[in-house]
Amino acid sequence: MLVIFIHLYCKIVDLTFKYYNGNIQFIMKKLFKIKCLYNIVVTLVLCFPLYVFFNTDTALSSSQQITQVEIPTKKPLDLNKIEESADTVLNTVQKIGAMPIVNVKKTNLKVNETLSSALHRINFKTKNVNEIINSIYKLKNGKKILSTLPANMIINYSNPSKLIGGGLKLSYSKTYDIFVWQDLKSNFVSQVFLRPTKLTKTLVKGVIHSSLYNSAIKSGMPESTLLDMVSLLGFSVDFQREIRQGDTFEVLYTKEIDILKNKTIKTKPITYVSITLSGKKLSYYNYNDKYGLPQYYDKDGKSSKRTIMKTPINGARLSSRYGVRRHPVLGYTKMHRGLDFAAPSGTPIFAAGDGIVEKAGWNGSYGKYIKIRHTGTYKTAYAHLSGFHRNIKVGKRVQQGKTIGYVGSTGRSTGPHLHYEVLRNNKQVNPMKIKLPTGKNIQPNMIETFKNHVQNIMTQKLALEKTYENEKLASNAEVSLQKKKLN
Repeated sequence: MLVIFIHLYCKIVDLTFKYYNGNIQFIMKKLFKIKCLYNIVVTLVLCFPLYVFFNTDTALSSSQQITQVEIPTKKPLDLNKIEESADTVLNTVQKIGAMPIVNVKKTNLKVNETLSSALHRINFKTKNVNEIINSIYKLKNGKKILSTLPANMIINYSNPSKLIGGGLKLSYSKTYDIFVWQDLKSNFVSQVFLRPTKLTKTLVKGVIHSSLYNSAIKSGMPESTLLDMVSLLGFSVDFQREIRQGDTFEVLYTKEIDILKNKTIKTKPITYVSITLSGKKLSYYNYNDKYGLPQYYDKDGKSSKRTIMKTPINGARLSSRYGVRRHPVLGYTKMHRGLDFAAPSGTPIFAAGDGIVEKAGWNGSYGKYIKIRHTGTYKTAYAHLSGFHRNIKVGKRVQQGKTIGYVGSTGRSTGPHLHYEVLRNNKQVNPMKIKLPTGKNIQPNMIETFKNHVQNIMTQKLALEKTYENEKLASNAEVSLQKKKLN
């Protein structure tokens, strides 16, 4: 625009000069008739190019300075990009380059409370509340985030004032935080941050004293890994009859640790598991199938799986075996065509094998009842349940070891327990005595690759054992040194 104006200006001056034969004084006198005004106009004309040049340069320089202040180098250019979270809202505000905050406080989102009502409760003004909610709503899946904020979620906050900005940290999940801050124009901005984590290989060893559960938890094994272990070994081990005091176990697994809190937030599938029962050792190794799903095999490549698990429940007591018994409700001798496992009401019940749900509902004296068809030969049934898992429906495919329902005392029952049946060709058989076929073994052409994989796992295990041994020696040496100093 400036170039066009200068071009037109020069054209007019050129034509005027030609018309009056280049007599500039005559031209100006004709225009203004006053000599002093002529001198002023000449001065302005001469100064105009300098004014345009310096004013343009100043304007551009000012714009760059504002940009540097409002969007500092630390501020993410894409606010929808997930970055690593900071431990506090104060550190995040400093990292972003937003309005400073002070006096960070803490509260929890109450049951049935919305974020909007929580912000009003902690003295945010209505205008600020609306701006905060709108900023979160604009995030990807923002509407879903606002409707799924968990009860008791921790909210760290700083109330805004004239000179101080407002800030929020919403501990939305184990892996994500939502931060809200005011930029240098006092606008509220929201962003989802990924909590920084690290993966750590861990080896847990233990000796069974009172029970496998108590011993495993005491050794530091997460409950989720223990449940995976029980599910994995449930094909080969009868946890009711084969576990003895003094038996040992070891598990190699990977855990994901929240770096900011130094806390385990998730565990990966078990890499290696071993249990020694009365001197007999069972070991299985993780080897992913062609779909990337973890499968387990012994050192010779034989599958850990059987068609049906012996015990589809964890931590229960076998209260009644298969065979003739005096019925506890009817009071007379009657054939008991299943196994009863006594357990607290609500204890999860697992699918004994892969299959399709054939029945899920009320079934007379059985109460709430599930029947699963596994093959053309075998079915399993689960009775007296308190309820069904939300995914269980007739015709639904289920996976071995996944929860299908919960222990109860519905139907003809004297107390909470699971009545478990195995049916072969639609006739009940003793689950403890049937010989079940195994799952798919490693193919002969892949056995060499598998054995190299096993060797790699054992190398990892030995390295961890050596590390733990060195740490133990160093700890003992430190204790001895401290004792000597005291003496």
